[in-house]
Amino acid sequence: MKKSIIAAAVAAAAVAAPAANAGVTIYGKVHVSIDHYDYDDCCNSSLDYSEWRVKSRASRIGFKGTEDLGNGLSLTWKAETTYDFADGSAWDSGRNAYIGLAGDWGTFLYGIHDTPYKMSYYAGGIEMMGDTVLDFGEHGALDLSRVRADNAIAYVSPNMNGLTIAAAIVPGEGNNFDKGTGLADG
Repeated sequence: MKKSIIAAAVAAAAVAAPAANAGVTIYGKVHVSIDHYDYDDCCNSSLDYSEWRVKSRASRIGFKGTEDLGNGLSLTWKAETTYDFADGSAWDSGRNAYIGLAGDWGTFLYGIHDTPYKMSYYAGGIEMMGDTVLDFGEHGALDLSRVRADNAIAYVSPNMNGLTIAAAIVPGEGNNFDKGTGLADG
């Protein structure tokens, strides 16, 4: 009995494996820089420093896919994580990881996702120094542009003659946006 159950499980896994991997795209980016920081404080020489740093700048690996559900609907998903080539740390949860439903009417997403502000900020090409030492978010400036919200429920419209609309609500669950607990804290 045990052998037949194990054999059936192995056979089912062998048949299901190609179907489960059929539409998966694996992608990534390795971006490492060697930066020199030189700071001279005119009023307090104890704050002066000059140093070299090796930085991994948004290096990542990701998996994404789409599955046709029929009738014009598709399931879309993404799971992305960082890898820090400078110090070897991996598997940070701070990147996009979501599941969604798409159709002619647009896409609904749930999970960790860029806020509409961040999507529009980067889509506009404003920050040409992204992922460099001059990145606006490197030292806390313009941090609103860099928000990925946990538990985001987002809608992204289809492209309508160059216009795309994005909207999201972010339930607080006590750990987002000022420790809120409502459905739309962010």
